[in-house]
Amino acid sequence: MHRPTPLYERVKRHITDAISAGEYRPGERLPSENELVAALSVSRMTVNRALRELSRDGVITRVQGAGSFVSEPGPDTSLMEVKDIRHTIAERGGRHRCTPIGARALPATAEIAEAFGFAPGTIVLNAEIVHFENDAPLQIERRFVRKDFAPDFLSVDFETVSVFDYLQAIAPVSELEHVVEAARPDAMEARYLALGPGDPVIRVRRRTWVGDSVVTLTFFSHPGDRYRVAARVRPSDTAKR
Repeated sequence: MHRPTPLYERVKRHITDAISAGEYRPGERLPSENELVAALSVSRMTVNRALRELSRDGVITRVQGAGSFVSEPGPDTSLMEVKDIRHTIAERGGRHRCTPIGARALPATAEIAEAFGFAPGTIVLNAEIVHFENDAPLQIERRFVRKDFAPDFLSVDFETVSVFDYLQAIAPVSELEHVVEAARPDAMEARYLALGPGDPVIRVRRRTWVGDSVVTLTFFSHPGDRYRVAARVRPSDTAKR
């Protein structure tokens, strides 16, 4: 049985859907907290949490005394941060939807167990989701989660609740690792991303830590002609020398 969607998630979805529909353009001011409270019949605390999380994820910019504004879109997905694909699509003015294609508990293979740092055969939780931008498939998400970190993971309705927000609400990421490769699509990627045998796919392997423990291992697959990633860092003073 799926748990009901939290009210703050509904407020976030209301705002991102409005941005995706073009009701609010980059740089435009959003309704005030009071206006959202009245329009959506929720508490000010609920609206404030929704706006805080959207600001944290870069979807909106909050200016003290002036209000909340739709963030200007960026051209790339950064490798230096963890970001929800729903918000990335909303920033570009696109419309997001997703289709879960599997959720289960399963014994970890040697590869997955090594990534987490525990014994092969340890039970992990797995969800597979296809994400769409304007009805075109943009990403396959194959996520593995430590059972002791998110024991209710398989009961969440990820069509309405963001995986990113659900996991961040348990504990924010303290460290992450990205590995990127270009490859030929496998059968699953070709099917769900609508790729031909000669089309490239970009795969991103992400591990996230909370404290000293790896809590998630995720494999993201994207059409190579519709997705790019970027990293920008500032070398330390020691590195410059």
